[in-house]
Amino acid sequence: MPDVQATQFTLGDDGKISYQSDVSNPMPGEPVARVLKGHNILIPEVELLASAFVEDKVIGKEAVEIWLKSYIATVLEPLVALPDGDESDVVEAISAQVFSAMGIVPREQLEDLIVKLDQDMRRSLRFKKIHLGPILVFLPDLNKPAAVHLRALLWSLYNDKPLPALVPKDGVVSFSVDLSEIDKQFYQSVGYPVYGGRAIRIDMLDRVISAVYDAAEGGKFKAEHKMAEWFGCSIDGLYGVLEAMGHKKIFDPAEQVEQIEQIEQIEQVEQVEQIEQVEQIEKSEKLIVEEKSSEDEEKEKENKKPQEQVKPELATFRLKKGKAFEKQVFKKNKAQKYEKPEKKKSSEKKKGKRNKSTNRTIKIMSAEPDRKPEDSPFAILGQLKIKSGDKNDIG
Repeated sequence: MPDVQATQFTLGDDGKISYQSDVSNPMPGEPVARVLKGHNILIPEVELLASAFVEDKVIGKEAVEIWLKSYIATVLEPLVALPDGDESDVVEAISAQVFSAMGIVPREQLEDLIVKLDQDMRRSLRFKKIHLGPILVFLPDLNKPAAVHLRALLWSLYNDKPLPALVPKDGVVSFSVDLSEIDKQFYQSVGYPVYGGRAIRIDMLDRVISAVYDAAEGGKFKAEHKMAEWFGCSIDGLYGVLEAMGHKKIFDPAEQVEQIEQIEQIEQVEQVEQIEQVEQIEKSEKLIVEEKSSEDEEKEKENKKPQEQVKPELATFRLKKGKAFEKQVFKKNKAQKYEKPEKKKSSEKKKGKRNKSTNRTIKIMSAEPDRKPEDSPFAILGQLKIKSGDKNDIG
């Protein structure tokens, strides 16, 4: 059998493997095999097809199997490398779940394991290229078109779905889907989780989620126009995604604007009716012409003025919170036990410094001289009476 180069094989979305005999030709060539469901989602079986290359033994089953294994390992490298078994139990458990879910797992399913992670374990996950997002745990390196197409093929094959699979267009950020007709697990497995009737590429979804929690204050946050721009959708589409995540809309300025516009329309109708009544009473065509001409001039002046486009204020949402969003500070406080300070002994109090509290009672020191009994007012009065009695006796 002649030497075969890896570039001569290609795998199509229909599950067929083609061989190109001319190495310099970029076209796929002739189908020589197809993939079938295997015992593992990343290890499909190979079946040879009727072909001149196969009949002439230019291509053999072993050569196709070797190429397919190498191709999957290259395109899905971070996923294939996950179950290496040389990490701690917690990291292994997280890696195994991310592996079995084709690279994306809702964080709430892993929260019991995530809370056990220390700094070294988190470093190991980063080395494995696993990103712990606020809502999803995933492998960012699987967002490339080749990885999306290959995961779509392998997932469909393993779950007995027809090929070719309905793969999102290359580079698309998000698109609307019919929830009654699609398999949400399929889109999540290929890197496009579904929220609020939209399939959103995982990296952009995580970007918006992070912006939401970074901007949240007091358990609330405001939707921003840039979020809709990142998704490439309308404001209503953005609201649908946020609500599907569990955030609750509590205030929408647009609803107040609609009410104000309705009131203004009613007032305008009343004003028009009043004007018509005045016009009927006055019956002056000249006055009407002058009013119209002046209004036209004012409108022309207003149209000439440059008007700044101000984006309307968007709705406010109540944030959905869970274990994934608790600040590290609170976790530390919960872990620490509060201990009351021990009371000081009386002997220790005496040895300490005097209390200089401002609430202490002020002592008043007296500087008056000691009083004698004969200085008493009553004694002095008695002496005066005696003296007056002596005078009377003399007279």
